Amino acid sequence: MIKRPDRMVTHVGETINWTLRGFHNPTGNTVANFTLVDTPGRGLNFRTGSLPAFTNGAGITYEIRYTVAGSNQWNVLISGVDASRPFTFSLPQPGNRQYTAIGFFFGTVPAGFALGNEITLTFVVGNNAPNNMLVNNFWISYDNIRRDGESPDIPIVIIPPNNDDYLDLGDGNVPMGPMPQTGLMNHALWLTSALFLASSAGLGTMSYMKSKKRKRKGVTP
Repeated sequence: MIKRPDRMVTHVGETINWTLRGFHNPTGNTVANFTLVDTPGRGLNFRTGSLPAFTNGAGITYEIRYTVAGSNQWNVLISGVDASRPFTFSLPQPGNRQYTAIGFFFGTVPAGFALGNEITLTFVVGNNAPNNMLVNNFWISYDNIRRDGESPDIPIVIIPPNNDDYLDLGDGNVPMGPMPQTGLMNHALWLTSALFLASSAGLGTMSYMKSKKRKRKGVTP
């Protein structure tokens, strides 16, 4: 048990970078249908994604797809992306579009694929997060096996528009996951928040960074 930080907050209109880690092929063998899917909750309005030159990515291409609220249909953004080179992409965000899943479909990958790599996804904070708490999940699959991440035990709290900058989160204790990550807020304060390992099998973790000052009056982008 640890004491909950009392300033783990962000504001409507700010951007948050969520970093995915530890999603490599852990089997030691070539696997088929290697897929990574991020599923942002309400209040996380997707803007951009930055992917690295993947370890052991030579000769591999991948496809980026997405779904939006109200439909389970995958939409293809781009195909044939070279996994051995960095790539950055964006999706239109008029301010009221909820991207419910952002998927990266790699096909067959070798042992050690993506080892040590990170993917950074950038979101704008909206005003519709349930209970004013931002939650982001992801999962990986390969060879018809799926492994899910888990939501952070300490979610990111939104200060609603037009409210004071202070939010009382109380003095209670909350349980922590076994492998917490950290995010840098306002370039000074480290806060504990993460997706942690769902099992010892090696599913990745996720951390966040609040990256920009908020817009005045809490206007949703």
